[in-house]
Amino acid sequence: MLATLSKFIKLNDLNIVGVIKKEDYEIYNLLTIKKKANKISIISKQTFENFETLTKTADKKLPIIIVAEGKGVLNKEIDFENEADLNWQKNIDYNAIYYTDLKGAISNFISFCRKNIIDETITKFQKNGFQVIDVYIGSFLAALLNNVLKKEVLFSNDLHLEFENEKLLGFTKQSEEIIINYQIGEETVSNIFLPLYGAIIHFFVKQKEVSKTTNPNLNSEELIYKKAFSFFEIFILIGFLSSLLFSYFMIQYYGTKNAELNLQTVYSNQSYQLILDLEAQKEKKVNILKESGVLSSKFLTYYGYEIIKSIPGNISLNELNIIPVQEEYKENKRAFFYNKTIIIKGETFQESSFNKWLEDLKKMDWLQRFEIISLKKDKKNKSIFEIKITLKNV
Repeated sequence: MLATLSKFIKLNDLNIVGVIKKEDYEIYNLLTIKKKANKISIISKQTFENFETLTKTADKKLPIIIVAEGKGVLNKEIDFENEADLNWQKNIDYNAIYYTDLKGAISNFISFCRKNIIDETITKFQKNGFQVIDVYIGSFLAALLNNVLKKEVLFSNDLHLEFENEKLLGFTKQSEEIIINYQIGEETVSNIFLPLYGAIIHFFVKQKEVSKTTNPNLNSEELIYKKAFSFFEIFILIGFLSSLLFSYFMIQYYGTKNAELNLQTVYSNQSYQLILDLEAQKEKKVNILKESGVLSSKFLTYYGYEIIKSIPGNISLNELNIIPVQEEYKENKRAFFYNKTIIIKGETFQESSFNKWLEDLKKMDWLQRFEIISLKKDKKNKSIFEIKITLKNV
């Protein structure tokens, strides 16, 4: 299922955020890219000195990849022939850290930091509406670009990388801050943004010489399913509205024909009775359309789109029922609708995000009121909810 959806729904527009921790502040480097076929184009490169400015500027509709650097991130070379290095690697508690490891010419190069540092960073981004799909640690991934750059020495942020036959041989940390630009195809990338570019290369290509921490709570699969659900839901709503509109135009057509028959058969009781029957059918169908909301000043897809657009990334939508039927539909029996009503069912692990979303719903100018019909938690502490929304004017 996922493989099929991935052919049609691709994550080709991404934000890569470099979080560089200093002693008492953080710097954020934002790289926005677009992938088309096998070409990666840089849309923008921006640097922010505080998180608030980044939050106001970055497009939260785009998924983000975080690259953590700076204070708290340690870089180490593990020599394959050094027993002390190999023993150190064997004793690493990978459950307590986040790491990104790159296999070089004769050594492994690993960047790592404590797990709680990255978890706090991820939580901060998610609470501000960002869709985090992956995390990388350190600046070694810039080495993936050297098969194009073909340099013996490469500067990746504050690391001085040395190469032999395009394989990473060693590194040193720069004490002074320098800016060096590199030409990658048609793009010019500085050493500050080079680790971000390397991370996006690995995200798309998955080179075998790179290994890293995998967070099961961060994956692109959920985002693909969520986008697919949104597309299918809109498609179904459009199909439903198209059917109703077709019925509406057919009513108009038959109404015109009815007027013509009235003029032609004014003295015929039989024809007159037929006209009355057609008018009754017309009125009945118009009433059904009024009850269903198709004659609203705003199409039903407007409310569906507004609701879907407002839902945070950490809330999963299970059902969106606009103007639902009052009871199960039966053939040859008139269907009654709950007019001015929308039913939403979903689930989330983030109760704070859920509460904020409810506050945002209150600000919708077309919403008269909403009721929480049910709110419960399962064994996994997942909140399952059902909300009833009443519209102002339908």
